[in-house]
Amino acid sequence: MCGIFGIISRNSSLALDQDCLSASASLLSHRGPDAQGIYTKDGVGLVHQRLSLLDLNPRSNQPFWDESGRYCLVYNGEIYNFRELRAELQARNINFHTSSDTEVLLQCLIHHKVEYVLPKLEGMFAFGLYDTVEDSLLLARDRFGMKPLYVYDDDKIFTFASEIKAMRPWINFEPDQFSISSYLLGFGGPTKGFTFYRKVKSLAPGSMIFFKRGKSPEYSRFFSMQDFWDPGYTDNLARLKPGQIVDKMDDLLLKSVEKHMFADSKVGAFCSGGVDSSLLMAMAAKKHNNLAIFHANVKGRWSEYDAALKLSQHLKLDLKTVDVEEQDFIDLLPDVMKHYEHPFTYHPNCAPFLMVSRLVQKHQIKGMLSGEGSDECFLGYPWLGRERLVNAYYNVCNRLRTLVNKIPNVGKIIWPYEGNGKEVVESLLNRCEIAEEKHNIHDFVSKLTSSKIEKGNVRTLDYLNYHLRTLLHRNDCLGMAASIEARFPFLDNEVVKVAVNMPYRYKIRFSPTVFEKAHPGIRDKWVVRKVADRYIPRELSQRIKIGFWTTAFERMKVSPDYFDNSFVRNLFELSSTQMRNIISQSDQDITMRLLHLDIWGHVCIRDLSHESSLKKLRQHVSLLPE
Repeated sequence: MCGIFGIISRNSSLALDQDCLSASASLLSHRGPDAQGIYTKDGVGLVHQRLSLLDLNPRSNQPFWDESGRYCLVYNGEIYNFRELRAELQARNINFHTSSDTEVLLQCLIHHKVEYVLPKLEGMFAFGLYDTVEDSLLLARDRFGMKPLYVYDDDKIFTFASEIKAMRPWINFEPDQFSISSYLLGFGGPTKGFTFYRKVKSLAPGSMIFFKRGKSPEYSRFFSMQDFWDPGYTDNLARLKPGQIVDKMDDLLLKSVEKHMFADSKVGAFCSGGVDSSLLMAMAAKKHNNLAIFHANVKGRWSEYDAALKLSQHLKLDLKTVDVEEQDFIDLLPDVMKHYEHPFTYHPNCAPFLMVSRLVQKHQIKGMLSGEGSDECFLGYPWLGRERLVNAYYNVCNRLRTLVNKIPNVGKIIWPYEGNGKEVVESLLNRCEIAEEKHNIHDFVSKLTSSKIEKGNVRTLDYLNYHLRTLLHRNDCLGMAASIEARFPFLDNEVVKVAVNMPYRYKIRFSPTVFEKAHPGIRDKWVVRKVADRYIPRELSQRIKIGFWTTAFERMKVSPDYFDNSFVRNLFELSSTQMRNIISQSDQDITMRLLHLDIWGHVCIRDLSHESSLKKLRQHVSLLPE
C-alpha cells in the first residue's frame, strides 16, 4: 500500500541531507501519492509515501510513532487479520487511536517478541521499526515476498527501501557482474539476496534483519515454505472425499476473498479471462455490488477478451478494457524497466500489466484482487499435466544412452557425454539461488520419517519459491507504478496450507473428457476448477491457461546499429566491430537479453530519459509478423 525508505548513518553526529531525503521520497511517490512523511534526527532518516486503503484519516500517516515517542514504524502492506490481533491487545488494556492495521502492527511489535509476532501475521508486509532508545532497527518481509525490501550497507550508511531507485541520492549504482553473467547464461534474474546492482541486496521472504549502529546487521529467518507441511493435516485431508475437498476449498476461498476485499477505499479485480481471476471475481461479486473489473486485451490470436467479456456478462458487471497493440511491447520497454528495475525477459507480458494498472488508476481504484498464486499452489501450468509422460520418455532415452555408451569405441562417438558444466556455472554466478532452495526442499523431504510428502506436492513447494517471487515482483512493481496495490486471495495462509498438504490427485487428475493438446486426458488445477464450476459457466471454468501470452520477444528484430553506442558495448569494453560480431552470432534469446540489459543500463544505472531510450528503440527495433 505504500513506499518506505530509511537510512542510518554509521556516525550519529552527522546530519543527513534533507534534500536527499526529499529526493528519495519523490522517487517513491508513485507508490503512495496520498501522503508523504519524513523524519530525521541524529543520523537517522525515515521516509513514507502513503497509499491509503485503511483508515483514510491523516492520523494513520507514517512514520508512525507510539505514545511514548520511543518506537517509530514505516510499513508497506496489509495485515488481513489485524482486527483479531487488535482484539487480543485490547484485552490487555492496550489503547488504540486509529482504526488502521499500522497501529496494530506497531503495538504487536512493542508488546510481543518479534519471533512470536511475525508468524502470526496474515497478509503482505515489509517494514522498518526504529527504537530510539536502543538506536536499533528491525526490518522484516512477509513469507511469500509480496512486498519488496532492499538493503544497502557500507562503512558509512545502512539503508533500506521498497525500490532500489530510492537509494540513488545516497549511493552510486554499479552493475553486479555476477548477476549480469548468470542472466546472459539463461537465468531469469535474482529475486532474493543479490540484485543486478552491486552491494544492493533483496531481503529474502520470511526473513528479518536486526541492525544496531556500530555493529554488523544480523540476518535471520522466521519462515520457509516447508513450514506449511503438516503430516497430521495431510492425513486428515487424505480422508476427505472429493466433494468434501471441493467444499473445503470453496469455503476457504470465500473467506479469503472477503478478507482481501476489506478496505476503506475501493477494491476491484483483474479480469484476465482465466479461471483463477474469474473465480475470485465471481466470489467477490456475491457480496460486493458493482465490482470494478479490468482487462488487458492483448490483441491477436492470443486475446482473452471474449472470455473476459462472457464472464462480465454472466456476472452483470461492466468490463473496462485497455487494448494492447504489438508496438506497445517495444514502446513500453523503458517505462516497464524503470519500475521493474532489472531485465524482464522472464516475463515478456509486463507491458499489458502496466497498461491495465494505469487503466485502474484512471478509475480511482486503489486495491485489486489478483489470481496470482493459484497455479503455483494447485499446479496449473500446462507442462505439469504432461510431466509424467515427458519423464517416461527421458527415462527411456537415458537407459538407451547408458546401453549405447557401454559399446567399446562406439558409444562415445554416437552419443557423446553431455556434462552439466553450464548449469554449474550459472548456479555459481546466481549464487545458488534456485539450487539452494531445491536442495533445502530435497533435504527436508529426505528427513521425513513418520509421513512422506507426495512427489507431486514437492512441486508445489518448489513453485512457491523462485517462480512465485518473480510473479509477485511483477505484480508489485507494475501495479504500484500506477499506485495500485495487488491482493492475492490464493496466497491466504490457510489456502496455501491446504494446497501443500492435500492429495496430489486433487491438483492434477486423470480425466478422459479433457481433449486439450497440452495435456490430453489430464485436468490440471482440478479442485480450483471444481469450485469454479459452482460460480461460472464451464466454458470459463475449464479454459486452458493463457495469461497475457505474447510472442513479441520472439519476433522482435534488433538492428546491429542499436548497439554501436550502447551501455552493453561499454560494459564489456568492446569495439564496434566486436559488438557487431557478437550480435551476428546471437540467437533470439541472447539478442533479447542484450537488448534488455542495455535498456536497464540506460534507464536504471545511467538514469537517462525515457524519451532518448524510446527514440533509439523506434529507430532500430521492429516486430516481424506472426
